[in-house]
Amino acid sequence: MFFWQSYLPQPILFSVGPFSVHWYGLILVVAILVGGLFIQRNLLKNSIITKKQVEDLFFYLVIFGLISARLGHVIFFNLNYYLHHLADVLKVWQGGLSIQGAILGGLITLFFWSKKHQVNIWCLADKLTPALLLGQIIGRWGNYFNQELFGQPTDSWIGIPISLANRPIGFGQFSYFQPVFFYEGLLNLILFIILIWLGKKDKLKTGLITLLYLTSYSLIRFLMEFIRIDETPVILGWRLPQLLSLIIVVVGLLLLFSLYLKPLSKLKK
Repeated sequence: MFFWQSYLPQPILFSVGPFSVHWYGLILVVAILVGGLFIQRNLLKNSIITKKQVEDLFFYLVIFGLISARLGHVIFFNLNYYLHHLADVLKVWQGGLSIQGAILGGLITLFFWSKKHQVNIWCLADKLTPALLLGQIIGRWGNYFNQELFGQPTDSWIGIPISLANRPIGFGQFSYFQPVFFYEGLLNLILFIILIWLGKKDKLKTGLITLLYLTSYSLIRFLMEFIRIDETPVILGWRLPQLLSLIIVVVGLLLLFSLYLKPLSKLKK
């Protein structure tokens, strides 16, 4: 038996009286800080915006990204529950952030910020995208400690234990499940390395990094949804996150195709 098969992750790192530190919240903070450092390094290195502008942009991206990520989860994935437990909407540290919501909120924020400061939005997005992906890679470990984002039962060596209380209805007799969070994180890491490698290329078309991220990550998410067994809305036989991912893949491919038919401006160094 491997060590991860005998270790049952718990959401709370430690407690002091009524105060508890959750793994999910701590990992989320680490993901934001690491992403922020990466953003600062990437944007300042390429002299796209000033240090003060980097800090300003990062602040708005974090605030509106978290809000939209939470709202995406609340509205699209568990609205009925939150309508009856309104106070739980604010309990972000317990989990429940939608990456699609975060991306949408980030793009909207980036659109208005770039308009205000007269900066090429595609240039900014290309430099910010790897930081977002790096944050996702780190953040997925919060799902591990929350015992969420797992897949079908398995007897394989890679299976992770899940508490009875966290097993979906109909899966109570199984103890080990596929670590979808790990699969996705590993694929995201490969994508991150590819994007960093591409970003070092000369004469790279503006918008390519962003569109590759949106298309590739959505494809990864689309495939992972075939393994996941957690409850989620189903539309026309498709899990909602899977359907959203498929739409983004199609749109992303169309935009990539148009990028090469009618190239955008050259990447600003």
